[in-house]
Amino acid sequence: MILMNNLKGRVAIVTGSGRGIGRSTAVLLAKMGARVVVNMKRNIEEGNETLKQIKEVNGEGLIIQADVSTDLGAKKLINETLETFGTIDILVNNAGVGIAKPLHEIDEILWDKQINTNLKSAFLCSKYASEIMIKKGWGRIINITSVAGLIGMALLIPYSAAKAGLIGLTKALAAELSPYGITVNAIAAGLVKTKMGLSLVELLAQKSNIEEFATQWSLQHTLTKKLLTPDEIANLIAFLASEEAKNITGQVFVIDSGWSINEARNYMFIQT
Repeated sequence: MILMNNLKGRVAIVTGSGRGIGRSTAVLLAKMGARVVVNMKRNIEEGNETLKQIKEVNGEGLIIQADVSTDLGAKKLINETLETFGTIDILVNNAGVGIAKPLHEIDEILWDKQINTNLKSAFLCSKYASEIMIKKGWGRIINITSVAGLIGMALLIPYSAAKAGLIGLTKALAAELSPYGITVNAIAAGLVKTKMGLSLVELLAQKSNIEEFATQWSLQHTLTKKLLTPDEIANLIAFLASEEAKNITGQVFVIDSGWSINEARNYMFIQT
């Protein structure tokens, strides 16, 4: 059970928190008492909206605009957090990008963009944030991966590769950082009602009504017959960031409406 004020006194960084899962997470962690760093690469207006929602729940927040897929940007995020809040307790590596292209249209630039944003950023932020966590003997690192990293997805080769790498990074970090009271876990999300998630639905739907198509897709491809919301992912992140999750580390939590095991149902219905 997650209690309000469970994170009172903690400082949390949420990368890619201008919208979607990142925004929902930032607001919930603030509601639980954490001081939250909102991060985005470009759209400062989205960051301002997240900060506004943090203040609406009587939370305390800070915006740091930085490209965390670069060493310079990751250092900026960590250093400015320390300058303002003095410490770092929780890191949510949520920054990500997914661009669907067939294999023959993927060039080195597109490959690097997705690997750097989805995987390299988590490595860099974890490297620098963990230095602070090690000194205090406490920390939580939560990586947002995807079912694409578990099963692989057509048209999403760089994205699938990066998200699979994030799972390996999670387990290796958990093993190395466990002596210092730091837990590291990952959440493999399915299709979520975010700008990125709905862009995939739009690609699949082509000229169909996106909302109607999303409903039909859920009925056919998930066990619960529902798309996820950002708040559902945020709730799981909040639990993993809490003291109650102190003995959970190196794990990958799949929350995908049953998408990745949907075939367990479909095999029963053989059409003749």
